[in-house]
Amino acid sequence: MRITNNKALPVALLAASALVAGGLIAPSALGVAGGTGTEHAFVARIDVGPEQRGCSGTLVDPEWILTAKACASGAIPVLGVTPLKPIRASVGAAVDRPVIEILAHPDRDLALARLDKPVTGVTPVRIGTIAPQAGEALQVAGYGRTATEWAPQQAHSAAFTVQSVAAGTIDVAGDPATPAAVCQGDAGGPTLRQTGSGVELVAVSSLSWQGGCLGTPASETRRGAVQVRVDDADAQAWIRRTLRMSYVRLPSSAQVLDTRSGIGATAGTREAGSTTTFRVAGVGGIPILRAATAVLVDITAIPVAGAGTYLTAFPTGSPPSDSLSMVNAMPGQIISNTAVVPVGPDGTISVRTHRASDIAVDVQGYYTRDSSGGGFVPLDHTRLADTRAAGGTIPARGSRTFAIATAGGVIPAGASAAFLDVVVVDATAGGWLGAYQTGGANNRSVMDFVPGDTAHAVTVKLGTDGRATFTNNSSAPIHLALTATGYHTADAASGWGLRTAQATLLLDTRQNDGAAIASNAVVDVPLGLPAGWTALLNLTMVDNTRPGYLRAWPLEGTEPGTSLVNYPATADGVRSGLATVKVGTDGKVRIRNVSAGTTHLIASLQGWFAPPMQ
Repeated sequence: MRITNNKALPVALLAASALVAGGLIAPSALGVAGGTGTEHAFVARIDVGPEQRGCSGTLVDPEWILTAKACASGAIPVLGVTPLKPIRASVGAAVDRPVIEILAHPDRDLALARLDKPVTGVTPVRIGTIAPQAGEALQVAGYGRTATEWAPQQAHSAAFTVQSVAAGTIDVAGDPATPAAVCQGDAGGPTLRQTGSGVELVAVSSLSWQGGCLGTPASETRRGAVQVRVDDADAQAWIRRTLRMSYVRLPSSAQVLDTRSGIGATAGTREAGSTTTFRVAGVGGIPILRAATAVLVDITAIPVAGAGTYLTAFPTGSPPSDSLSMVNAMPGQIISNTAVVPVGPDGTISVRTHRASDIAVDVQGYYTRDSSGGGFVPLDHTRLADTRAAGGTIPARGSRTFAIATAGGVIPAGASAAFLDVVVVDATAGGWLGAYQTGGANNRSVMDFVPGDTAHAVTVKLGTDGRATFTNNSSAPIHLALTATGYHTADAASGWGLRTAQATLLLDTRQNDGAAIASNAVVDVPLGLPAGWTALLNLTMVDNTRPGYLRAWPLEGTEPGTSLVNYPATADGVRSGLATVKVGTDGKVRIRNVSAGTTHLIASLQGWFAPPMQ
């Protein structure tokens, strides 16, 4: 029947129910009374807390499930994004997957829950943009109770008809000929429309009378329900803003840590195995707590005399992996690498030094869910400039300006920042590289380099003329090679968004007495990401027998002619470089060892760029 007073509906029963049968807590959140099994693999089962309160949701993105806010009652933090109670979700074959972030809509009974890694075997549902109409037939699905089961192991669905449409909700009722009702555990489940091109999501379950559901008194015969709309501009803007993070390149990198002088933390060389925590939120143009979700940093290792070290950066509050390094330095070297690090809930990040050293960290830019940044556009790796081919060396303390974004160019005019692989070539002395837009200043490093070749990703802010200036802050001339791997647009509504993850080891060819990669040989690295996305990979070369470099490209894609992670002869030590690489077939990238010798490879994943929600 039509619902005329939403407040009369039993919210708690539908939204979050402890599923109890025979005095035991059911093992999982587990449809729709009067419905049948659904074929849609994107329907999710959600369990909240140790009491296993169950509800439903919908996979709207490989990493994100849309559900009802009341589904996660008591688990959604007021500050931050980490669930206050453990939440797990099952989508298709991705059984028992933890939720690592949950964010609630400020005004509607909607929440988005992020899984710990993307689901690659299930296609997310498309979110509709056409408003529902009174009299329209829709399908409602969920893992809630049926008329006879407390905890179904299969999602169910049934036909419902729209009774009325309000600004943020619709009232629906089951077909009287085949009575159906939305029951406990169905909260957050999808309301779907069949179109000529497939199904699309219209709303999610929120409230219900629950007539005919197991456990509801026989005297309750009402089968109406209220569903929260997701088709309108407000809901869709919130979903898009939550799913994606845009990038803001600071005008000049922000110095957030230098243990030599006491910037950001107490001065003094860090002992082996120590962790240094320092604030990034609210420092040097980085916004206050929670506005910056991640930072792109240049992290520099400064080992003590006679010793080498390696550093690992991570979000404060998360345990670092001792098996991962982000920058490696041999005795006497001062060298850096770029890393993307999620910001901890208190606005800090941390760096662990595995042998005694000093540490310096500069933030090139930050990622945010607000509208202040720019989206990312991935590119096939394309060489933009090489001073060996044109222009000659950049002299000591000298500079060179390059046209990075041009009309009709690989990076188009109007881009806000370039994502480049930068190689300092044939250096005979150590130093640091500055990079800044027209009118900027040479005051912060984007790369600390050592004699020989040093290479890693760098982001460069571009002026309105699309140009950027690089400075050689060393005592000897250098050559410079710039390769475009992507760029950031001038607004958050275009391009792709960043998805962050704490750095995760993907491959270490040394494990299990593995063989080194032979000269000119390739290795395929599985990423666990959908094909077509772009991965942020840290690639480390170790135990090489000759100098060389890497090439990386999507599996079954075209091999580029450009280099990544140029590495030296064995005596000059381990090298690491951050790189953006498009993901290929089967979620893999292919990497070639371009060298006359062999080398071992360590590959770790720091995050990825994903296309906009469909």
